[in-house]
Amino acid sequence: MNAILRKRAAIAFGSLFAAWHGTVLVLAAMPDSYLSSQVYPLVRPYAEFLHLDGGWAFFAPDPTAGRALRYRIEDAQGHRTEMLFSEAVPRSDPAYLRFTTLASSVDNDSPALMNSVGQMLCRQHAAQHPVRIVFTVVKQLRITPEQHAQGLRPLDASLVELAQMPPVTCQPAPGST
Repeated sequence: MNAILRKRAAIAFGSLFAAWHGTVLVLAAMPDSYLSSQVYPLVRPYAEFLHLDGGWAFFAPDPTAGRALRYRIEDAQGHRTEMLFSEAVPRSDPAYLRFTTLASSVDNDSPALMNSVGQMLCRQHAAQHPVRIVFTVVKQLRITPEQHAQGLRPLDASLVELAQMPPVTCQPAPGST
């Protein structure tokens, strides 16, 4: 009888904890409102401790616009090959979040990171003998319900903004001549 009570207590505790944790996830991602300002202070310590308090911005009316990173490989003969970066990894891949986080960090404000990622791509595509890598950021613009009803889609050319980064010059691999 004692074992059954312990098992039921463990199930009840686990269920309450799962409900608590789920509630914190929703509250941490809520946009500013009267309700969130009254309730969130109660769960803030838990959310901050587990780093659940990030600005996820997936709630309407202002969800975060999409951002994709693409790159171009240029060789000494002038050949150019356009490649996908952040879109190349499927969402089901365990490295997807890490990869997209890295892609979102590549910009003009972090030249050292951009150079590091560029050198990695130079080594990855060494068979093509690249001399430079040029990154392009594809920023999704807001799409209205009316535009969607007219047949436009979020990644249509008229709904994206392209920003080309300065080229990254490929360095020879250590030990190569």
